[in-house]
Amino acid sequence: MKKNNRSILILVTFLIFLLLCVIYSEVLLVHILDYSKLFLTKVFPTSFIFYILSSLIIEYGIIQVFFNIFHLNTSSFLVLLLSLISGFPSGAKYTKELLDEKLINEEEANQIIRFSHFPNPLFVMGVVSSILKNSDIAFKILLAIVFSNLLLFSFRKKNKNTFFLENEVNIPNFSNILSKAIYKAFNTLILIYGTSLFFYLISFFIINFFAFNSFSFVFISGLFDLTKGVFSTSVFSNTFLQALFIIFFISFGGISIHMQVLAIISDTNISYKNFLLGRIIGTILSIFLFLFFWII
Repeated sequence: MKKNNRSILILVTFLIFLLLCVIYSEVLLVHILDYSKLFLTKVFPTSFIFYILSSLIIEYGIIQVFFNIFHLNTSSFLVLLLSLISGFPSGAKYTKELLDEKLINEEEANQIIRFSHFPNPLFVMGVVSSILKNSDIAFKILLAIVFSNLLLFSFRKKNKNTFFLENEVNIPNFSNILSKAIYKAFNTLILIYGTSLFFYLISFFIINFFAFNSFSFVFISGLFDLTKGVFSTSVFSNTFLQALFIIFFISFGGISIHMQVLAIISDTNISYKNFLLGRIIGTILSIFLFLFFWII
């Protein structure tokens, strides 16, 4: 009975959403185009190249060489490093791939999902820096988020089921791995764009149907879609307040990011609760670290 009631509620909600889309189709089209422009000019360029590079790094065995030199062999560190340079939701993506390849077990996958949530460095140092008009503050935001995940990584439960990397790495055909990397990058970015746009439109209707002050407007924008939330902080004249909202949005992720992670891990035994727990603890740590960096 509860399942039927939930299905009916979801159906009614979607019908209302569809009706609103029809009634406000002209205004909605303008906002869809604006968001698409924002995604293509700000998010896509900073993410696309990193997704391709990370795939090339894996295929060419550069990670294996690096690990062998420094005698590192844990799969946790592999995901940590790749997600750090790629940005979310790549942490969930790489965790799933390692689990599918049986390079990690379910216990380790559920640990990795907690600390592999990183923003794209170019997004923070490019977009966030331009919004704040201060690259030093943007760097402190990035540093706080990175260190919060590193702390979660350091306190993880050590798993003996680590994989050892081969000394010899076969060199694959460049044209094949490049096309494969581009295909994977586009698939991931389409997922990001679709879910982000969907929740952006939901936040648009909520904001326009209710009278919100500046704080509520920014919070709701970022709660549904962190990209929109980050840009909406421009309504504040106080840079410190802007930075606090931005670090909260990026570290927690927004509903759209959480839905992307859920979609990626949906056919695995990786628990979403572990990701959510990591985001709650990670967000608290990020804010405290940022306040520390702000003072010094």
